[in-house]
Amino acid sequence: MRPRALVVGGDGRIARALIPALARDGYEVVATSRRKAGALALDLEEVARSGSVALPACDVAFVCAALPSYAACRRDEAAARAINADAPAVLAHALRTQGAHLVLLSTNGVFDGRVPFRPASDAPDGATAYGRSKADAEARVRAIDASAAVLRLTRVFCPGEPLLAGWAGALRRHAHVSAFSDMVAAPVASDHVVAALLAIARQRCTGVLQLSACREVTYVEIARHIATRVGAPPELVDPEPAASRGIAPGEAPRHASLECTADLARYGIAPIEPLDVVDAVLGLAR
Repeated sequence: MRPRALVVGGDGRIARALIPALARDGYEVVATSRRKAGALALDLEEVARSGSVALPACDVAFVCAALPSYAACRRDEAAARAINADAPAVLAHALRTQGAHLVLLSTNGVFDGRVPFRPASDAPDGATAYGRSKADAEARVRAIDASAAVLRLTRVFCPGEPLLAGWAGALRRHAHVSAFSDMVAAPVASDHVVAALLAIARQRCTGVLQLSACREVTYVEIARHIATRVGAPPELVDPEPAASRGIAPGEAPRHASLECTADLARYGIAPIEPLDVVDAVLGLAR
């Protein structure tokens, strides 16, 4: 019998890459969605309100759904707590009862960003509503199910990433673009995330794991790299502060990287160069 995987939040960016990879790996996949036709209906706000949930039997469950917008979490911290922490706790209870291996996606935002390459052993000290809600989710899920795995991610770029693709299109026309000079990323590609999740499922990893690029780059550096790669002058990239676009204090931390050297070996992933990620998601072959 094929193992069964449950993907909570099947219409999300990471889940859309994970689902076909799971099928190729031999899993029967069931995905949930709050709105997508043909998927198993599941609304995390309702799960949080009711405190109970009926889930199909599965061997492994990936909780990909969340309220990920920093601004949305800041505007409604109660909703952030319900969707990002209360609902995963309910899911953890249900999955533990049936003996499924739970894998919760989390974020570098559980840290305040004052120090680079934070190890998984550091206590969370997030400075944002989003980060605090995800740290709460981590703690509650692991308290309910000690065999659960948490995968913390830095910024994830997917193929055709809209921000990067928009810059590339404008720069090809030799038009100016703006990029944050005071916001950094240690980006990984969705392919890296999928490889990590498959390895975690195969090995039934437990505890907190992390995934990050090997160094940090500013968004200005990313945009100027794209300019060079598409044959445009880097001077077309205009630096701007994150606050000019409504980014609140704490939402543009000084550092974004996570320590993950041992975890990369576990996943079978080489150290991740951030500008290689940019090239890969834009299809800019060297």
